[in-house]
Amino acid sequence: MRQFGRAFRSQTGETPAKAVERLRVEAACACLHSGAEPTEQIAISAGFSNPERMCRAFVKLHGHPPQEIRRSGRQDNLPSPAT
Repeated sequence: MRQFGRAFRSQTGETPAKAVERLRVEAACACLHSGAEPTEQIAISAGFSNPERMCRAFVKLHGHPPQEIRRSGRQDNLPSPAT
């Protein structure tokens, strides 16, 4: 098992655990942008054990919680104010 971890890291630059966490965050991020599912449901469907774990992963990778991503996604879809 250690050999796999070493080989994976040498090929990708990250550990298998970090890669899985990053992929889960990417999947959750896509759901946050595209749907209105509750954050708790998104966390479970993305493979996190609970919403708190997902929140910690978002903060670690993006610097802010998933709720901020959802808000920014909604703001992106709003029409721009008339000038």
